[in-house]
Amino acid sequence: MSDTSSMLLIGIGGGGSAIARGVRRAFGEGLRYLAVDTDASGSDRADEPFVLIGGDRLSGRGSGGDVVAARLAAEDSISAMDQYLDGVRLAVITTSLGGGTGGGASLEAIKHLSEHGIPSVVFATTPFTFEGEDRQRTARGVMTMIEEAANATFFVPLDKLVGDAETMDEGMRRAVDTMASAVTLFWRLVEKPGYLRLDAERIRHLLAKAGRGRFAAVTMQGPSRAADAVDALTRAPLLATGSGPVRAILCGVLAGDDLRLKEIGDISDGIRAAFGSHAASFELATVNDEETFSGRISVVLLLFEANVKDGSEEKPGGVMSPKRRKKQSGPLGVGPQGRGRFNNAEPTIWNGEDLDIPTFLRRNINLDV
Repeated sequence: MSDTSSMLLIGIGGGGSAIARGVRRAFGEGLRYLAVDTDASGSDRADEPFVLIGGDRLSGRGSGGDVVAARLAAEDSISAMDQYLDGVRLAVITTSLGGGTGGGASLEAIKHLSEHGIPSVVFATTPFTFEGEDRQRTARGVMTMIEEAANATFFVPLDKLVGDAETMDEGMRRAVDTMASAVTLFWRLVEKPGYLRLDAERIRHLLAKAGRGRFAAVTMQGPSRAADAVDALTRAPLLATGSGPVRAILCGVLAGDDLRLKEIGDISDGIRAAFGSHAASFELATVNDEETFSGRISVVLLLFEANVKDGSEEKPGGVMSPKRRKKQSGPLGVGPQGRGRFNNAEPTIWNGEDLDIPTFLRRNINLDV
């Protein structure tokens, strides 16, 4: 593990750790990485930095899909991460929501990082539709709390990741590979900058108030590779839907030394035209790596829908203050993503739901008032 990188990748739970391992394999040496889980039996754990949470409570056997048990386990022992946080300025978390350790422990990890003044960027998968409404509802409840606590969040439905995979095994491999590829390209933008640099501190500043986002990554080759990349991004399923207009854009171009200025211009102009008509900021960075990208061009695009923390009074790590949350609340004291007058209290979680949020909000029931 690198002692010089200011970024730390944290895989939480079985699904999140699998994605993080994919990033680790793709990136190679120099990646600061940590796996956090309630299950001590993983076969890939021998050569990785690993924190077991809830050992006394769960005896290393996992949470059994119980979100509450996983959250209590994290409350017991999340401070075990501290030995890996020296010099960390930005944490990238990969996790899977809907049940188990990812859904239960991720929020506690984000809160713990914030207490250390470390902003967090979360890449999380959400359940397949066929997994049922209970898991979907659990994921939605966790998403709301993660979005309030983290600095930038990317929630990706597994349905969109697997595409037309024929088997479950193939689908899960494809989901892990897609997430790992995007996170790896994002990591390279910071750790291996090219002519147009976007260093870790600038990334940290950009993401400190980013809010919810969408992302996609494409790789093309051939004489029209720049135009083809832009075209592919405009049709990418992961960018197709959002909850609001795009407020900020981070675009990374990864190529070999044959990257031409015109290609950078074409990509910048194409992205702005397709996604940036309402964007308040646009950041473009390049990575020049002949060994990895010779003859190819990869573009990773991060779209942020709303700067929900913009202008807020922040705690260390950029968590919105209770005063700001109260200002954003609606007539009933509960904002669209908030917990109203319960913001200063620990959530009351039952079957994966935050009972402090009124039922009509938790279950998306429209009231005629």
